[in-house]
Amino acid sequence: MVQIGQNVTIDPSAVIHGPTTIGNNVTIGPGTYIDNCLIGDNVNISQGCQLMLSIVSDGCFLPFRASLFMTTLMENTMVAQNTCLQLCVVGRDTFIGAGTTFTDFKLFPGRLRASVGYGELDETNMMVLGGCVGHHCRLSSGLIFYPARTVESDVVLLGDDVNHYITRDILYEDSSHHALKSYYSYPRLYPRHLEFA
Repeated sequence: MVQIGQNVTIDPSAVIHGPTTIGNNVTIGPGTYIDNCLIGDNVNISQGCQLMLSIVSDGCFLPFRASLFMTTLMENTMVAQNTCLQLCVVGRDTFIGAGTTFTDFKLFPGRLRASVGYGELDETNMMVLGGCVGHHCRLSSGLIFYPARTVESDVVLLGDDVNHYITRDILYEDSSHHALKSYYSYPRLYPRHLEFA
């Protein structure tokens, strides 16, 4: 029920339940718990991480105590320590800072509304729905995302008094790097469909 690739290092205190597939050149640290996951090649999962029903693609790094539940991480993504992602999809080459939480359950009555296009929301008929982060994003530490919120590709999001609880979708125009572009050049790698046509 557990398939392990070549050149894999698993600490003896790690717990792995199948069905789970682990790729090549993977390191799994002490106290890690993995249940029913797909782990790609060249992945480093450090001590105390918890992964359930999730996909971790090639080249990802999870420092200590990162938690994933029903979440997909695309290639070369880093989810920092003490971070919790529930029912999320995270694009490639993205960084999510320490202590950031993506919630998935609506606490108030009524159904969740989710993005169906840029700035458009529609009823989902669901009470539980995770978030989505695009490619090439940099999210700072300590953010709390409400259910069903999305972050467009190429966004840098710095936490402050205004951007701590993320209650709306974050578009490229909302990216924190725009205010810093005089000394921080952050390239846009994933423009919207037909944006530069």
